[in-house]
Amino acid sequence: MKPIHPNHGIIVGITGGIACGKSTVAQLLAEKGAIAINSDVLGHQLLKRGSPVMDELIDAFGSGILDEFGDVSRQKLGAIVFSDKSAREQLNAIMHPPIVQQSRSEAKRLVTNNPDCVVLIDAPLLIEAGSQDTVDIIIVVTASADMQLQRQLDRSIAQNRSLSREEAQARIDSQMPLSEKVTYADFVIENDNTIEELHQKVNQLWANLQNVKCNRKISEHK
Repeated sequence: MKPIHPNHGIIVGITGGIACGKSTVAQLLAEKGAIAINSDVLGHQLLKRGSPVMDELIDAFGSGILDEFGDVSRQKLGAIVFSDKSAREQLNAIMHPPIVQQSRSEAKRLVTNNPDCVVLIDAPLLIEAGSQDTVDIIIVVTASADMQLQRQLDRSIAQNRSLSREEAQARIDSQMPLSEKVTYADFVIENDNTIEELHQKVNQLWANLQNVKCNRKISEHK
């Protein structure tokens, strides 16, 4: 855990593997009063027609990635990058800098204006992007390999973008292994069981975050 500015709120990065439930954890923490910034939402905005990185995306991957509205089709782009490591790295090099800049700028504004706030940055590729030092605390949400795969398959069906088991596994394998991610974590949430159990773990996590703020204030006045 990096040193935290005594007069600022805390910036928490939530990450984990695909379909591990990190966005659910962020939502539960937001219900407790945390302020959530979703990096996926910022990324989706950058895929819209007229975005500042649109020309770079077309130059890199061709106009075939566009849909009928002139936006980048996530399905078409995903078909390219999830099966090609170099293409994926190229996409990350285009997308990550503006996502990090926007999310961290907003987070810093929030914690500077409110020293009691907890700002959550839901960032699937926080560590892969080398951005772990841009947050004060890192939470990694994990799940077993079988659970992760099944959730990814279920999600693709719910989104009407059904994936084969091989395609779903390729998307999981495109990210850093969870065993490596947890080495960066200040807190780990294992999400293999019921939503009720997840609620209990998030309750404890929230208490831990409050303790971090409290201990910071005690240290400030010593």
